[in-house]
Amino acid sequence: MVFNIGIPKEIKNNETRVSIVPNDILKLINKCDNIYIETNAGLNSNYTDDDYIKVGAIICKNKKELYDNANLIIKVKEPQIQEYDLIKSNHIVFGFFHFAGNYNLINAMLESKSQCIAYETILDDNNIPIILYHMSKLAGENAMIEAHKFNNNLDFNISFIGFGNVGLAAFNKALEYGYKQINIIDINFEKIKNIKKTYPYINIFEMNNDNLKYLMNISNIIIGSIHNIGKKTDKIINDNLLNTMPNDALFIDVAIDQGGMTTQSIPTTYDNPIIKYNNINLFCVPNIPSINGNKASNILSHSIMPYLLKILNCVDKSDLINDIYIKNGINISNGEILNKNIIN
Repeated sequence: MVFNIGIPKEIKNNETRVSIVPNDILKLINKCDNIYIETNAGLNSNYTDDDYIKVGAIICKNKKELYDNANLIIKVKEPQIQEYDLIKSNHIVFGFFHFAGNYNLINAMLESKSQCIAYETILDDNNIPIILYHMSKLAGENAMIEAHKFNNNLDFNISFIGFGNVGLAAFNKALEYGYKQINIIDINFEKIKNIKKTYPYINIFEMNNDNLKYLMNISNIIIGSIHNIGKKTDKIINDNLLNTMPNDALFIDVAIDQGGMTTQSIPTTYDNPIIKYNNINLFCVPNIPSINGNKASNILSHSIMPYLLKILNCVDKSDLINDIYIKNGINISNGEILNKNIIN
């Protein structure tokens, strides 16, 4: 198959990342026919068009020109409404999709008959969603940075609901700031017992309704980050639980990309990140890593490179389903949903 790579400029609100940085273009230049990049696609990550021209990329003046010339589209975030009509049956689109609950996006990609390969469902040899893993660390760090900016009272009670990669990164940032009143709750209680051994002053809780209600009642700051690969997030925090939080408390819903953890969570932007609900504040920005455009772009670009090279080694689109890594990423192909989790 002849591959022409296209790197569009991201248009999701306040998205500063670019999918492939110039140094990584060099790894691809002999693996495909051409590499096209939309003008100024890297500008918010401190990369100019000249930086891309120097490594052999071809600049396209707009999105239509890019999509017309390229058949392998490498994105950061899910296609936006303005891009739906540009995606055709000849396209393979590789990026974060977070389809679960986004039925407009699902229907648009089904109608396009394109092949959609989602970063977030590609698994490594340890069944870790490895591309998402790298971005999750940044999301956790940035979530804690936002929480600290909102109210930096180190005596506040801060709780982490879910202690995967996001929760751990946010926790480490909280320790760096000097917070002492820290609580962790997770479905895997054995995992968080190890944290208690290192930090005996940390309070740990097994996930159940009583413990969740207790933490909602005492926490001034909550960072929520439960995650099921490819599935819509369970809304475990209902209105009654939200109403038990202290006055002016902050809930950062890092799971918003997959629908959010609370019954009041809807996506917001950095322009207006907070939802006011009664006496509390909900922070529901879906692209938290984009605070660090250059850093996040480099991490993302390096993490997708091994899988992008696997795609380029395939003879045609049908070969992709036979790759043990790429097949997990194929959520939609030729008008068919292959990953049923996105509609469950």
